[in-house]
Amino acid sequence: MDRIVIIGNSGSGKTHLGQRLSDRFGHPLIHLDELFWEPGGFSIKRPKALVFADVARLAEGERWIVEGVFGELAQEFCPRANHLIWLDLDWTTCEQSLLQRGSQSATQQDPQEAEASFERLLAWAAAYPHRDGPRSQRGHRLIFEQFPGDKTRLTTRTEVADFVAHLAGG
Repeated sequence: MDRIVIIGNSGSGKTHLGQRLSDRFGHPLIHLDELFWEPGGFSIKRPKALVFADVARLAEGERWIVEGVFGELAQEFCPRANHLIWLDLDWTTCEQSLLQRGSQSATQQDPQEAEASFERLLAWAAAYPHRDGPRSQRGHRLIFEQFPGDKTRLTTRTEVADFVAHLAGG
């Protein structure tokens, strides 16, 4: 498992799982949020050309773990990935995780905008099963179904924990 892509809804645990796998394998963890958004918040998108240039450069690495909801970016890593993990958890679980995490406004340049952005994120994430496009449940299912390599779909926190425990033992 030298090159791993993790996709799923906001709050599904992609970052948590990515960090566990990074700790286990020693591979760098790439957060698609950090490629997509300007530093200091989640309200200003980076120029698309810069995002895709960074993705292309990072995808050339020999070892990495990529995590994020941005299916269109994750797909760019898939041709070199040797494992795809889809965290397909129910909305109640994702919502609880998001509410626990909160807006992270203390870490943002504009705390008020961070709170407003968090409210928009909750509404957007709740629509995951109903949206279309590469950032939706349908889009992630399509990426998963078309991925030719090893792949794992996890649907509960217990399955995620068991997956990590299995890797820790092996």
